[in-house]
Amino acid sequence: MNDQRKTKKQLLEDLEQERERSAQAEERSLALQEVSKLVAAAHDTDEVLDLIVNEATRLVGAKAAFIRLLEGSVGVPAAATASAAGFLAETELTPASSLEDRETVAGQVMAANKPRVLEDATTSEMVTPHNRLLAEKYGFYGTASIPLVVNAQAIGLFAVFDGSVRLFTEDEVSLLSAFADQASLAIEKARLLNEAEREKERSDALYQVSNLLASAHDTNEVLDLIVNE
Repeated sequence: MNDQRKTKKQLLEDLEQERERSAQAEERSLALQEVSKLVAAAHDTDEVLDLIVNEATRLVGAKAAFIRLLEGSVGVPAAATASAAGFLAETELTPASSLEDRETVAGQVMAANKPRVLEDATTSEMVTPHNRLLAEKYGFYGTASIPLVVNAQAIGLFAVFDGSVRLFTEDEVSLLSAFADQASLAIEKARLLNEAEREKERSDALYQVSNLLASAHDTNEVLDLIVNE
């Protein structure tokens, strides 16, 4: 009889766990759909990136997150949770660290275009000594680092931190990678739109110059028009 009660209790526990997993999967799916809609609508890129870092942090139960974009070999902050602001501000006060340094977790992630997780950023040799101290100061331990990739090239890094020693699971890394993909798409879409706008401005300027040239007769006037345009 006791064994039967145990079995029933276990079945109820298993059923509750399955319900929780199903609810969690639905919540994650809805969050990704919301981000995807904003990206598809060519929404403000900064707002999209802010939504990504905050939603991703919440959904994996982490403490903080930020996105750095590659400029030269340096990672420039593009978005961050409020809880990561102090950490980022202090890293900005030190000499710029390269995202291409193969001895760091960031450099390895960028080089391989693959995520990496660290159980404890305060003790890992893959984190620079200065950043280990900062991680300890701000209580950043378990870490997931995800590359932002466009056309097979890493363009930035999405870093997520937990407030305790922790290894992010494969499912969590997969979710964070999906958010990173949306961030990459938003950034690339914004770049293409900016290029299209600049090209239109150049075309409009050339059209105006050609019209002015057609009506100008004095050589000096023509040169002045070209310089001014």
